[in-house]
Amino acid sequence: MSEEVPLRDQILEISRHLLYQEGYKALSMRKIAKQADVTATSIYLYFENKDHLLHTLIEESVEDLSQFIETRALPKTDSIERFKAITESYVQFALEYPEKYEIIYKVRPDSMARYPKEKFRKARRAYELLVKTIEESVAQGLMEVDKPVVAAYSIWAQLHGVVSVVLNKRLDSRIDSDQFIEDSIELVVQGFLVRTTVS
Repeated sequence: MSEEVPLRDQILEISRHLLYQEGYKALSMRKIAKQADVTATSIYLYFENKDHLLHTLIEESVEDLSQFIETRALPKTDSIERFKAITESYVQFALEYPEKYEIIYKVRPDSMARYPKEKFRKARRAYELLVKTIEESVAQGLMEVDKPVVAAYSIWAQLHGVVSVVLNKRLDSRIDSDQFIEDSIELVVQGFLVRTTVS
């Protein structure tokens, strides 16, 4: 007999799915309660309000993304290999866990209470790992980057664009999605490496 899923986890899973499928405005405590087969009051035992619930969803999704990236990237002692692992695992997480990934970006800040600063700093963990990896690569003469923080943010934005095209099924039908992802990651990586000339 399988172990029963705690109600808090059920609420989060249902909320994540509803938010992914229907968006923030359509999400309501009553709708969540109906799908969980509980009263709306039961949800308030775990979450103060809708924003608290959304903050929790975002926080857990970001934590999962950070751990996913760190598990694959931190063991890499070579900075360039770590750089590649970060970019590859970012995209891999998005494709394997689209609902969790979309939660991180889907909810507009002006649609909910401001995300707490201390949680925002914690949410930047994987991003800071990328910054440090770029800084290390620059120090070793493997990359030419003037502003590692800007470069890391640019990489995040490029990868997010690649992921969005695939998840939203906007990719040109003539292009193989797996090849597109592989080539796009390689272009991002190669774009930051120092070019060596053979005499």
